[in-house]
Amino acid sequence: MAKRSEAFGSALRRLREALELSQDVFGARLGVSRRTLTRWEVYGELPPIGQRKHIATSFPDAPVELRAALVQSLPLGDGFVVSFDAPASGPTTPQQVAEVDGAFLELCEGADVAPGRLRVGLVGFLRRVEASGLTLPATRAQLEPKPKPKPKPKR
Repeated sequence: MAKRSEAFGSALRRLREALELSQDVFGARLGVSRRTLTRWEVYGELPPIGQRKHIATSFPDAPVELRAALVQSLPLGDGFVVSFDAPASGPTTPQQVAEVDGAFLELCEGADVAPGRLRVGLVGFLRRVEASGLTLPATRAQLEPKPKPKPKPKR
């Protein structure tokens, strides 16, 4: 039987509602289905510890008090620390976050890949890009399809 925490389910739902996200979008952001998110919100079912840590760090755009309530509701183990500082970069308004989430869901649908699976690969890729010192425009330039040269007319 899965461990349960009513405080977790309630805190997760309040956070989602404060961000004005549907269960589909919120679940995609966490890499889980709407069904899984419902089990967490309604029944307070606790995810595995790895997912708990991911959840605890996934919403830097959320109000601090809601993030703190969510983190406090999660049994995370000794030594796990979450910073409640404002994000240094990235989307800062709910509209910007919604645009990023929407673009990510479109990418998942276009590639016919589950959001959780694509997120893992994409985050790994972005970390490598960041570690290499490339900027987003430079990375985009490398990834853009190169125009094919026009064939010379036959004589």
